[in-house]
Amino acid sequence: MAVDIRYLWERSPTGPFWFKRKVPKKYVSAVGKTWIQFSLETRDLKAAHKLIDRHVKKQDREWQERLNPTGAGSAELGRRMLEDHGVDPADPKADDFARDLFFDTVEEQLPAKVRQQHWEASQLGIPITHNDIDPHLPPVTRAALQIAQGRLGLLASQVRDEYVAAKTDDAQSVKSATLPFKYLIEQCGDKPIEKYRPQDVTAYVQHLLDGKHSDKGKGISKTTVTRYVTPLRAAWAMAMRRHGLKIDNVWAGDLDLPKSARGAVKRGSFTSIDYQKLFAAIGDIASQDDLRCALVILADTGARLAEVIGLRVEDCRLSDAVPHIVIEAHDTRTVKNDEHGERVVPLTPRALQALRRALELAKVRQQGSAYVFPRYTSDEGCKATHASNTLNDWLRGRGINLTCHSMRHGLRDRFRAVDAPVDVVEQLQGWAKSSMSSSYGEGSSLEKLLGWLEKATGAAA
Repeated sequence: MAVDIRYLWERSPTGPFWFKRKVPKKYVSAVGKTWIQFSLETRDLKAAHKLIDRHVKKQDREWQERLNPTGAGSAELGRRMLEDHGVDPADPKADDFARDLFFDTVEEQLPAKVRQQHWEASQLGIPITHNDIDPHLPPVTRAALQIAQGRLGLLASQVRDEYVAAKTDDAQSVKSATLPFKYLIEQCGDKPIEKYRPQDVTAYVQHLLDGKHSDKGKGISKTTVTRYVTPLRAAWAMAMRRHGLKIDNVWAGDLDLPKSARGAVKRGSFTSIDYQKLFAAIGDIASQDDLRCALVILADTGARLAEVIGLRVEDCRLSDAVPHIVIEAHDTRTVKNDEHGERVVPLTPRALQALRRALELAKVRQQGSAYVFPRYTSDEGCKATHASNTLNDWLRGRGINLTCHSMRHGLRDRFRAVDAPVDVVEQLQGWAKSSMSSSYGEGSSLEKLLGWLEKATGAAA
């Protein structure tokens, strides 16, 4: 291979690149293996380079955490230690025998000199306190002991797990609920919730505004910060009710955002020139990979990225009189706007060619796959954000400083340019009906919808 990129492994001359890294000796016992290797799911060298950099940074953080655990890491590893000893972290007293055996293990980890001192104190009738034990234990064992004895309060991570279990059951919603907790624990630690103070809220908000939560260092808007805080506020309130906690909900009330914080960022819209650049860069659809096919489908349907990346093979009706896709919610991907978002969208000749190509590639990549884009969608969920990052980087590399979602706005402008009826646009793009009259009837036929799509996109046969 012409370019030498560290940790890049070309396992086959035609397949995707792989990540392959030897675990440093000091981490081997903590990690439990000597090599890390997996497919990067891309043949794009630039994309592979970025993925490798991201994986290396993540591994370095996790390995260091295992070697020298922080408070958050110790609590999590402590829970795992209890589970390994047959003790339920959520109810340590449920099995006294298992808990007593765990206590024996804890005692064995104390230095011999300390054990001797404890024995001498017991002979004199001097009680042994937590302060006589905790400082002499490794961080993970100390956290496990505190959990087993009910001394480690209701942690933010426990509140997160309870909230997610009670409020959501699909992959995308789970991610939306857990991401705010991830950033909180990274910034402020996994503490008992009564230990969080208004200063922590301020620090968390500033952490997000400054972009310190992001590998790219990109700050977020006030609107997005508020969206991250909302599940924290709700989770705290639920935990307080469930556990009878008489504490202040530090997330309640309005956020004290600095004046310098920027508002919501308005997404741009693809112009005719942007579309020309896009299709010129893609070239022959028949020879493109699955993600370039996804871009063509996005451009000519105006669908959201997750709606396309999350397509199942059964959603593709290519043999019908008017070939189309069915966009509906399923286990691995929700649909925005509920009943308005669930719809059928006809395929222009260009989008049809791209979808056929994507299905061919899916068959090669994973024989019998139920999904059109198995690189990003499986029974575990739809990783639309991963696809978005890769595609947006590719667009920027072609001089298009917009996002995939900008194509959805671009198609709306193209509909305006050809005077497409509002109800047709709403039906195709899954918008809520803007007027009472547009909600009457069954909507336009697929033939009529396709006619407007072809007129707007200039993609007629």
